[in-house]
Amino acid sequence: MAIEMMAPSCYHGSAPGRSSGSAPNAYAKGLLKPFKGKGSLIRLRDELEAEAAAMVQEAVDIEQRYNFGLLSKLGLLIRHHGEHNHRVPYLRWRDRKAKKMGNALWEGAMARRDLSEPMRRELYDIEVLRCLFNAQAGVINSELRRLRTVIPTLERADQVLAKEV
Repeated sequence: MAIEMMAPSCYHGSAPGRSSGSAPNAYAKGLLKPFKGKGSLIRLRDELEAEAAAMVQEAVDIEQRYNFGLLSKLGLLIRHHGEHNHRVPYLRWRDRKAKKMGNALWEGAMARRDLSEPMRRELYDIEVLRCLFNAQAGVINSELRRLRTVIPTLERADQVLAKEV
């Protein structure tokens, strides 16, 4: 007996939580222009930290949206993974018992013979959403890590200059 799809897919080909066709976010524009000093780095860090906080909530929202219904029927979960204190978590596939993790779980679900074509498409859409979210999380985490290293170095340079003047 084939499992039927509960709800239509919510993914429409745009980045997670973003409307398609819109202009780049302020943080993206900030990455593309030259820095003019410590102030512009601090401003970019603050914008990225705000984006990171929004993405933490988005990860929770994605879990709540998809873990009940289709994924529950397949014995799959999508969970955020990683510490929350200084980075955006990544979304990972988990089994219901939380003993296994990884893409092999998703591939196994896609290979099921009792999966209807609409359900396969929805499962594919969830995987694309997960990959896009993780790519964005990686960019933000990387840039925040760099900024959190550079800003204290610049502040130390300011202190050294102030002592020598």
